[in-house]
Amino acid sequence: MRIYADRLSQQNAANYSCYLIAGEEPLIKIETIDSIRQQLQQQGLAEERLKFTFDADFQWPDIFDAMSELSLFSQYRLIELQLDRVPDKAIQNQLDELLLLLNPETRFLLSVPKLTKANEKQNWYKLFDQQGLVVMIYPPEGGQLHAWVRQRLSQQQLPADNDLIALLLHYYEGNLLALSQAISTIALRWGQQLPSLKEIEAGLSHANHFSSFQLVDALLGGDFQRSLLIIKQLQLEGEEPTLINWGLDKEFKLLQLLQEQPSSHHSSLFKQHGVWNKRQGLVSSAAKRYNPQQVNAARMQVAEIDKAIKQFTGDHAWHQLERLVFELASPAVKHA
Repeated sequence: MRIYADRLSQQNAANYSCYLIAGEEPLIKIETIDSIRQQLQQQGLAEERLKFTFDADFQWPDIFDAMSELSLFSQYRLIELQLDRVPDKAIQNQLDELLLLLNPETRFLLSVPKLTKANEKQNWYKLFDQQGLVVMIYPPEGGQLHAWVRQRLSQQQLPADNDLIALLLHYYEGNLLALSQAISTIALRWGQQLPSLKEIEAGLSHANHFSSFQLVDALLGGDFQRSLLIIKQLQLEGEEPTLINWGLDKEFKLLQLLQEQPSSHHSSLFKQHGVWNKRQGLVSSAAKRYNPQQVNAARMQVAEIDKAIKQFTGDHAWHQLERLVFELASPAVKHA
C-alpha cells in the first residue's frame, strides 16, 4: 500500500512486513519512522532494533546476516536501513536479494531521500508496494501547512490564533523542525497565557530555510511578498544564485512554449518537461498571467544574471534577481 505520511495513523504497522519511507522533509520523516517503530514495539513485534546507515563503514554482508540469522535475545526484530541516495543499479540488486529474506520474525524498514518514476518500475519497489507499506513524505504547503501549525499549537495547548500562525510561518516556513521547536519554546516559556505578538517575536530566533524551487514557485504564483522574503533569506544563507537562475530559465522557457502552443498540447508539454500534476495549475496560471513580452524580457534578464554569475559579481546577480522579482510580481505590474 502507498500512502502519504498524514495517513499513517490510520494504518496498523503490524499488517506489513516491510516499510519504505521516501522523502526529504527531515522532521516528518523522523516522526514517521518513530511512529512505525512505536507501533511495532507496542505490539511486541520489535523487541530488538538494528539500524544500518549507508556510510563509509557500511557492509552489505552485515545486514544480510542480520536478516537471515535468528536473534539470541528476542523473537521479533526490526531492521532499518537509511540510504542517503536514490538506489542505483548496484543498490537495487542488493535490495532485490535482501527482500527475499523477509520472514515472519523480521520486519524491514528502508528510508530513502526520494523516489523517481523509474524506481517504481523496479523489482525492489514493487515488493514494497505489494507486501509492505510505502509512505511518501512531502512538506505541507499552503492550507496544509496552516493546518499543520494549528495542530501543533493545539497539541501544546496553545491558542491557534491566526496572527500567531502568520508570525510563525513568516520566520520559520520551509524549516518544520525549527517551527516545531519554536512552538515548544513558546509553550515552555509562556504556557497558555501568551504575551503580545511583539514580545513573542522578540523571544524567538529566526530560522527560515527556503529552497530555490520555492522561490521559483512564489514568483510563478505572483506572490510578491513571499518572493522577496525567500530571496532575502537565500542570500543571507549564502545560497549560490546559479541554481536559482537555472530554475528560473527552465520555467520561463516552458512558459514560452505554453504561450506558443494551443491548450490541447499543454498536457504533452507538461509530460515532456516533467511537470507533475501538483504544479501544472501553477505553471498554467503563470503562462496566462504574464504576457509573452514579459516572459521574453524575463529570459533576457536571466541571461544578464547568468553573465554576472560567470563574472563572479555575486552582489550584482542578487540585485538583478531582486529586480526580476519586482518586475514580475510587484502589485504595480500589469499582467496579461
